[in-house]
Amino acid sequence: MFSEHVQSTRAEQKRRTTTSIIEAAARLFQEQGFQGTTVRQIAAEAGVSVGAVMAAGDKESLLSMVYDEAIAARVPAPPTARSATSAVDYLSRYFDPFLELFTENEELARAYFRALTRGRPENAALGELRTVTEHNLTAAMVNTGTPETRARLGAQVMFTSYLGELMLLAAGSTAHQQTAARIRHTAEFVTAHER
Repeated sequence: MFSEHVQSTRAEQKRRTTTSIIEAAARLFQEQGFQGTTVRQIAAEAGVSVGAVMAAGDKESLLSMVYDEAIAARVPAPPTARSATSAVDYLSRYFDPFLELFTENEELARAYFRALTRGRPENAALGELRTVTEHNLTAAMVNTGTPETRARLGAQVMFTSYLGELMLLAAGSTAHQQTAARIRHTAEFVTAHER
């Protein structure tokens, strides 16, 4: 029983330390940019050792964690069957909070996107985001009368479209308004062809 309490306390301390590190990294990335921030600075800001920071993750992994948490906090719940929100409105607006996050700091957004494209194991949150997103988009379409099989396919199309648009936005090939408009066109296409 004593051993379980010690392990529980250690796990809680590790979680608090990781949270402090992620919060410190987020502040420094916003203030100094990704390139201008060092692991040593993150350690000093969090009040931990460089080794503790590296145990949580390298700088790129920390940026991924910062963005993953920010994205998770912005995921909108799907509308219910009684909601006045149409499937096309929900699908097209679903990604607005994420696009806003990416346009808040373009340098960090590009660094985050580079981290995602490397496909490292710590980028598993992208898979989790895909799962949550496709579930929410599927539910929104099913709640407005779309058969589930077609709704799942529509959700996959929407998520893939979002990633492509995000890549173009991160590369500076398009503007936020164009990205939002193209996502809406995709939502209109998916909902028009789902029955």
